[in-house]
Amino acid sequence: MTAPDLWSLVTAFFVRHLAAEHNASPHTAKAYRDALKLLLRFAVDACQRPMAALQIDDLTPDLILRFLTDLETTRHNSVRTRNARLAAIHSFFRYVLESQPECALACHRVLAIPVKRATRPLLGYLTEGELVHLLAQMDRSTIDGERDYVLLALLYDTGARIQELLDLAPRDIRFAAPAVACLHGKGRRERLCPLLPQTARLVSRYLARVGRPVDDRGPLFRNRCGEPLKRHGARYLLLKYLNRARASMPSLRRAAISPHTIRHTKAIHLLQAGIPLITIKDFLGHADVKSTEVYVQIDVGMKREALALAGSPTSTGPKPPRLSKDLLAWLEAL
Repeated sequence: MTAPDLWSLVTAFFVRHLAAEHNASPHTAKAYRDALKLLLRFAVDACQRPMAALQIDDLTPDLILRFLTDLETTRHNSVRTRNARLAAIHSFFRYVLESQPECALACHRVLAIPVKRATRPLLGYLTEGELVHLLAQMDRSTIDGERDYVLLALLYDTGARIQELLDLAPRDIRFAAPAVACLHGKGRRERLCPLLPQTARLVSRYLARVGRPVDDRGPLFRNRCGEPLKRHGARYLLLKYLNRARASMPSLRRAAISPHTIRHTKAIHLLQAGIPLITIKDFLGHADVKSTEVYVQIDVGMKREALALAGSPTSTGPKPPRLSKDLLAWLEAL
């Protein structure tokens, strides 16, 4: 039996399966696209044949395992990234299994490739003082500085994922009291996020300054070329101000501060203010409260307070006896 055409399977997976049947978000489709592009390029080199000549049978478990290893060793991807690529490959082979039953054995062998266990890093967050100092680095007399200030202020106020904020349009914000922003989150879930009055005024004044109406359908944040700001652009802006702030606040010199750190910061500050965990879950747009429980684990201050309130039955005990300076006498007493 002739092996099914790989080109047809890949295109049908994206056009019919992801888009038409599952209505997957554009971000999911792009993530899966990147994973399969990397895999196919690796297969071309490994099989020593052009892309058009590749067949589904060429994507063996052994080749996929070597590809996953290459991601970690050559591309220096993290275990989490490696597992995300594998999840995309698994999704593709589940589709092949459903549409091409004759490939069942090969598909089951690929689907049996396990995810790799990864150490979950501690989530970082900023103290209130660090956040205020970071915001103070922006020159708000310029339009770019005001845009950057609004970006970080809104990112903190909403606790949004960076992509949720970059997808936000002015028309998604109700400026009249009580002000709210409609965020489009993972899995096409929408949620209404309340805005502080001063934050709503901040966004409204920024729009007036750049000459945009409050019902504009385009993304709120744009770069100097007038194009929508991307995630790498937002990360670049944050790092620019972090480098300025680090000169006068050494505590900010720690690594791994990213736009997502602002989201973690908002969650921790809500938790420290005594907001119930279930409310924080809905605020952040988590599908399950288990995703929110991680913030309880990382707040060392709350742990220390709980430990002090609980007390301890242990004691330091009596002072240890002083040792005799006569070593022979000490040995004799053993």
